[in-house]
Amino acid sequence: MTTGNADIAERAAWGRARAATVMAIVFVAAQAGSFHDDLPLNRPQALQLSAWIVWSAALLFFLVWGGGLLRGAKMRAVLNDETTLDHRRRAMVTGFWGAIGTAFLVFVASFYEPITAREGVRLVITLSIALALMRFGTLERRALKDG
Repeated sequence: MTTGNADIAERAAWGRARAATVMAIVFVAAQAGSFHDDLPLNRPQALQLSAWIVWSAALLFFLVWGGGLLRGAKMRAVLNDETTLDHRRRAMVTGFWGAIGTAFLVFVASFYEPITAREGVRLVITLSIALALMRFGTLERRALKDG
C-alpha cells in the first residue's frame, strides 16, 4: 500500500476510534432524559421510540462493520486488520456483560420503582451498545497511540 493510502487509513482509523467514543456518550446523554412512564404510547413517544430504534441499529451497524463498507476492498482490509477484529470482539463481549449487568440492575430496581418492559429493554440495549462502543473506541485509540 502506498504511503498516501496508509495515511488515509490511519486517519480513518483514528476517526473511527474517536467517533465510537463520542457516539456512545451522545447516545447515552440523549437517552438519559427520555426514560419515563407515560402510557399509552402517543405520537411523540412513537417518534422518539422509532428514532431510538434507528439510532441503535445504526450504532450496531457501525460497531459490527466499523464504517468501512463505503471504502474500497483494500482500504477495508487495512482498516479491519486482526487487531481491529480482536478489539471488536472484545467490545462485543463487554456489551454482552453490560447487558447482563444492566438487566440484573433493572430487575433489582423493579422491586423499588415500577419499570415497564419497554423502559427496561431500552435501558439494557442503550447501555450495552454504549459500553461496547466505549470499549471499542478505547481499545482502538490505545492501539493507535502505541502503534
